[in-house]
Amino acid sequence: MKCSIAQTELLQALSLISSAVPSRTTLPVLANILVEATDEGLQMTATDLDLSVTTRAMADVKAEAALTVPAKKLLELVRKLPKEELKLEAKDLTLNVGSKSGRFKFLCIRPEEFPARVNVAPDTSLTIDAKQLERMIKRTIYAVSTDETRPALNGALLQVAEGEIRLVATDGHRLARATLKHPGAVKGALKGDVIVPLKALTHLHRLVAESADPVHVELSKNHARFTVGQGTRKTSLTTKLIEGPFPNYEQVLPKNNNKHLHVKTGELASSLDRVSVFSDSLTRQVKFAVTRNKLTLVVQTPDQGEATESLDVRYDAEDLEIGYNAGYLLDILRTMDSEEVTVQLNTPVTAGLLVPGAPTDAKGTPALEGLLCLVMPLRLAG
Repeated sequence: MKCSIAQTELLQALSLISSAVPSRTTLPVLANILVEATDEGLQMTATDLDLSVTTRAMADVKAEAALTVPAKKLLELVRKLPKEELKLEAKDLTLNVGSKSGRFKFLCIRPEEFPARVNVAPDTSLTIDAKQLERMIKRTIYAVSTDETRPALNGALLQVAEGEIRLVATDGHRLARATLKHPGAVKGALKGDVIVPLKALTHLHRLVAESADPVHVELSKNHARFTVGQGTRKTSLTTKLIEGPFPNYEQVLPKNNNKHLHVKTGELASSLDRVSVFSDSLTRQVKFAVTRNKLTLVVQTPDQGEATESLDVRYDAEDLEIGYNAGYLLDILRTMDSEEVTVQLNTPVTAGLLVPGAPTDAKGTPALEGLLCLVMPLRLAG
C-alpha cells in the first residue's frame, strides 16, 4: 500500500467508523480497522462481529494493498496531526504514516484475520430521506429497553408495510411509534420481525444526522444494511438483527381514550421540568389534575418538598387526576417539534397517548410523518 491523503479526509473517515470498534475484545484483530487501498481511494472497515461500518475516503493511491491497523492509536495520531497531506506506506506488517515533520510506524495484523464481510441478500429494500430517517430514530430510540432479560425489546421494530414505514420501540413502561408515508414502501418477501439493535440505531442516527444523501436500506432475515452517500463518499452500516418476536404493540394501545387535553408543548415541558425537581428520585411521579381548561401539576414528596404549577389548556371532559413519571413524559416531549401536544386520556389506570398537534405541513396538507407515544400511568397514593 502506498498513498497520500489529506489529514482532514482521513480524520473524517476514522471518526465515522471508530465508534464501531469494541472497547474490549478477546479477538485482537477487532481492535484494528481494515484499511484497503484501491483505485477508488481508501476503504476502511470496523466491526465488533455484530455490527460493522465501512466508509471510503478520497486518496491518491499509488499501490493497492490491505492491512489492519490499530484503530484507537491511528485515530489519536491523525487527530493530533496538522491539516496537511499525509503519506501512508505499508511494508510487511507495518504501516508508516508520514507528515512534513514526523514519521510514525504502526504494527499491524494481516488482513486475512479480519472478519469476512457479511453478504446481505435483501428480501426487502427501499430508499429513505436521511433527515426523515433521523427523525424516526430520534422519536423512538429513547424507548428502547436495556433490560437484557427481554432481548426482543433491546431494539426497535422496523416495519415496511404497503405505503408506510414504521419504527416502534418500547420498554414496557412507554412506547413510541414513528411512521412515514412512503410510496416506495412495499412489503417484500421478508418474513418475521425486523428488530434493529440499539447499538446499530445509535450509530445509524449519527450517520444520517451528518448526511443529506438518501439512505438505501436492505433487509434480510438476519441482517440489515444501511448505506449513506454514493461513490467514493459511501458509508455503509451492517448489523445483525435481534431475533423476535416483538410484542404485538397494537394490542396495548388503548382504544377509548376520548378525553383530549390540548397543551402547549414547550409550556408543559418547562413546567414538568420544574416541578419534577421535587419528585421522588425513583418514580419521578407527578400528578396531573385536569379540570375544565386547566391542568395543575402537583408533586408532593415527604422528604423532598412540594411543587405546584397550573397551565391554561383546552379540555372540556370530566375532571381527572392521574400520575405519570415526569422523566418519561419529558423524553417524549423532547421529540415533538409541534407547538401543541394532545394527551388522550381515559381513566387514572389507563395508559395515556400523546400525539403532536396539527399534523400538517406548511401548506396545510397532512404531514407524511406521524408519531404516537404511549406512557403508562402511576398509581396515585391515597
